[in-house]
Amino acid sequence: MTAPLLETRALCKTFGKVQAVRSVDLALPRGRTFGLVGESGSGKSTVARLVLRLIEATSGDIRFGDEDLRRLGGEALRRRRRRMQMIFQDPYGSLNGRMTVGETLVEPQLVHDIGTGGRARRDRARSLLREVGLPDSAMDRFPHEFSGGQRQRIAIARALATDPELIVADEPVSALDVSVQAQILNLLGDMQREHQTTMLFISHDLRVVRYVCDEIAVMYLGEIVERGPRDRVYDRPAHPYTQALLTSAPGSPRKDGKRAKLAGEIPSADAIPTGCAFRSRCPHAFDRCKIEAPRMQDVGGGQTAACHLLDR
Repeated sequence: MTAPLLETRALCKTFGKVQAVRSVDLALPRGRTFGLVGESGSGKSTVARLVLRLIEATSGDIRFGDEDLRRLGGEALRRRRRRMQMIFQDPYGSLNGRMTVGETLVEPQLVHDIGTGGRARRDRARSLLREVGLPDSAMDRFPHEFSGGQRQRIAIARALATDPELIVADEPVSALDVSVQAQILNLLGDMQREHQTTMLFISHDLRVVRYVCDEIAVMYLGEIVERGPRDRVYDRPAHPYTQALLTSAPGSPRKDGKRAKLAGEIPSADAIPTGCAFRSRCPHAFDRCKIEAPRMQDVGGGQTAACHLLDR
């Protein structure tokens, strides 16, 4: 089996008393799209920033290929960042409004010493624009002259400018109109297949994750509660949280025609319930859930979940 491109072990991040990420293990196979899903406040975006070292982990390991990212610094880390890029949620805030699109696409080439001169870099910028479906004339225009979907296409082109091995897409379509979302998702899928890029795709929308991802991990209050191949997780969810997310999503009625509802709000990360973190909202919680945190278990077909109900 091919070694994963990106792997985390016992990854943790605390902000004072807030446990934002708790012992997260991930393994992203090369050339595949891995989905990280959960409600707002579950820690998904924090994981995204940790694996790219935009913020520093409190503890745990982050391996990129055969390198320990947490041990890299200075020039060594800058060189590795050429191979890792991010697409942010907000296509309005993630682009510099004072730079033309051409300057935006040339800048990462300059930073990482890609190309042999200004003309070659501008030619590559035009090629990237065509790849994401925008005309050459976009080169000399500014971000405010484009729609949200067009801006996100520019952000995708910028991410591809360094020919990365890993792209982290953090809620890349949630700020866009529904009519535009499918276009951007199709573009991301095409880019991933053409460039054989590994992608960590983060979203709260399970319909979107099923559409683009090969494998899925479900996150709740800073920890992974279920993971596995896309179809296994969607067709046979093992954790009550995954089940509730799936059946409460629009267009996903239960067999009895009703929808499951998640009771209450996700607890604060500075007051995580004892035992199973999900027990305060779980309709199946029993005494053991209050005192003992469940361990991750194999439920077959490459799928694992952390729930005491699996022992029954």
